[in-house]
Amino acid sequence: MTQIFQWTQSASFFERVDRLNLHGLHFQHINLCVRRAWMYLHRINFAQWNSRVATGLAHQTTHYKRDRSTVGLFGLAPDRLDWERAIVFENKGTGGAQCAVDHQVGYYALMLSIATGREWKGQVHVLTNRRWREVALDSSLLDALWHDSLALELLSQMGQVPFAAKINLCASCSLAPFCGYD
Repeated sequence: MTQIFQWTQSASFFERVDRLNLHGLHFQHINLCVRRAWMYLHRINFAQWNSRVATGLAHQTTHYKRDRSTVGLFGLAPDRLDWERAIVFENKGTGGAQCAVDHQVGYYALMLSIATGREWKGQVHVLTNRRWREVALDSSLLDALWHDSLALELLSQMGQVPFAAKINLCASCSLAPFCGYD
């Protein structure tokens, strides 16, 4: 049985998400790299020219496409939903960037919880090892998502690309040539 969802920040969070037109990938990117998050907020994307992204999209489309459970969602793009048990599912190729992925899935669970009044949870399916990881919408994740939304709001107001130090992710990032870290 799914519990009733109550969070004092629901209305403010929803208003900010709606006003800034935030989506799940915003919450993933803010936990990967501030520059990547800024570019995504400002609709700067080079993914269509990146061979790794193209390969991943082709694999996702042919093997793990979204099912009918997500039809009619606006602003949310999880891979699958279990409406009866209130679970949002997301497929990922590897187990890397766990915090960022958990925030993306947590965002989906939070938005569905706000919209339905039921407490949702997430499950991440790591395709390379065929394991599942649960993402609970606990107070720690709610607090983190709240702070992510505040950070995204600040980034949206910045007129210039923020500084970002080189990190391990740069080697596989579709934006690396733009940053000079390729």
